[in-house]
This record gives sequence, C-alpha cells and structure tokens, in this order.
Amino acid sequence: MNKSQTLFVGILILLFMLSSGFLIYMLSGHGNWIIYTSYLQEPQEIYKMETGIIKTLSEFQSGEDFSIIYDFENSEYPELLNKYRIEETAGSGSEFEKAMRLMDAYSGRLNHLSNYDNHIEFHALALLDYSLDNKSHGINCRAKAQILNEMCLALHIYSRKVWINPNSVYDSDCHVVNEVWDSALNQWVMLDITNNYYWVDENGKPLSVLEIRDHLEKQLFCTPVSPSDDLNDLERSLQKNHDNVLYIAKNMVYMYYCTSYSTGETEQFYALMPVAFAGKEDEHLIIVSQESIEAAPFND
Repeated sequence: MNKSQTLFVGILILLFMLSSGFLIYMLSGHGNWIIYTSYLQEPQEIYKMETGIIKTLSEFQSGEDFSIIYDFENSEYPELLNKYRIEETAGSGSEFEKAMRLMDAYSGRLNHLSNYDNHIEFHALALLDYSLDNKSHGINCRAKAQILNEMCLALHIYSRKVWINPNSVYDSDCHVVNEVWDSALNQWVMLDITNNYYWVDENGKPLSVLEIRDHLEKQLFCTPVSPSDDLNDLERSLQKNHDNVLYIAKNMVYMYYCTSYSTGETEQFYALMPVAFAGKEDEHLIIVSQESIEAAPFND
C-alpha cells in the first residue's frame, strides 16, 4: 500500500470513528491518544440522566409551613414605575400576561454576564441604571430576576425570585428565575427573563417551577416558549429549545426562596430540599414545606 492509499484509509477510519460517536484527542502534556465514547453528543441520553436524578430525588423534606412576605409599597416603586413606564409596557390582562410583557420588553436589553460579581446593590433602579442597553455592563440571572421582580411588585403582582439548583456538590452553577401568582390560573407561573422563556405543558398551559420539575421527573411533555412562539406548534418550540430543557433539568433538584421580596435580598432563605439530598448544612437556610411553596400567597 503506497502513501496515498494509506492516507486515504486513515481518513476513512477517522471519519467512521467520528460518525460512530467517538471523540479523539491528544491528552495535553502526555502525548497519549485517548478514545472516548461521547454520550454528550446524544442529548436524549443527557435528558434521561437528568430526569432520572430528579426522579430519584422527587420527594421533598417535610419542612415547616412559612409564609413569604411581599412588599407592594416600597418607596422606590413610584420612581421605577414612572422612569421606565412599567404600567404602559405591562398593559392589561392577567398577572402572568403583564409579567410576560415586561420580561419580553427587557430581556434583550439586559446583556448577560455569567461571572458578573454582583457589585451593584440588588435594587432594580440601580441595576437598570448600570446595565440597561449597556453591552459592556452585563449582569447575571440573579440580577435580571431582581429587576423583573420589583417591576411586578410595583404593579401589585405577587412575584418572587427562585434559585433552582443542581444535584452535584461540585457544580456551582445554578439559575435564578421568577414566579408570579396568576389569579386566573390560580397558580404560580415561572418566567425566565435571562432566556425570555416561560414553560408550558402539551396543552399550552403555563407551568410553575414545581410543575416543570414534576413533568421532567415523569418525562411528560413540557417545553420553554418565548412570548412570540406559536403555541399551536409546541413540538417546534421543544426542538428549538432542547438545550434549555437540558439546562433547566440539570438545575431542578432543590430551590431557594427569599423570606420576603422587596428591593434587595434577605439574609435568610427558605429552602425546598429533597429527602435524599446530601447537601451542606447552612444556618441561613430554613427548610420549608412543599405545601407552603405551592400555596396562594394570600389568605382568602
């Protein structure tokens, strides 16, 4: 076999290995070729792994029944409403519809920076002054959720930030989203201002954080959708946003909530923890019951 034939055969072998789901690379500094089978090339396998983790940790600790406090009368709200014409942007309709319009209007105007150091105080006015329409001043999901939360509270919409967290103690990445209470649906609805998504089931009904978690655990259909998506073609939304499904599934193991919502953040947090989760103890966390988190935010 001459050199040309050898090269041609070598290329065929390489193409076969790559097309068969193998990754080949030189281990840096050692000069050894290592072959890995790459399940990471198969999103469905990641989906099975992540939903399986949720199923294993499906049951939450009993916790205590606590009520979250919502501040609708903060002295900064009038300036926030007037400066950014929040009422005009939110428009009319249900609480969810108003919050969704605000999310849609501001998501693209807030540049994302995952390693943002949180040096701006957690007040919507300060965060907007720093980051709105300023690509050099990116902020993280936690700061974006604070902005949307205060906008909703200023409109007297029950709204809360929710930290959704992964299973691995080695994974420091989490995500922060919002939930608003919608009186027409009589439930909480999750909004993700970082990605400009909310989530729906197969019928297009908006879902709460815990409903999304339940759907993922049982591998039932659910998908993120943007405000402009066609709810008559949810399969397309799922295909388009499959990477977001995997990311959210990774972070659906346990949740943190502030004990009250206003400007800034509380020093103590409520935690919804799985029974089997072996997380670190934290004196700033109060284990809360699932019933408290799912309940309406007010007494009839």
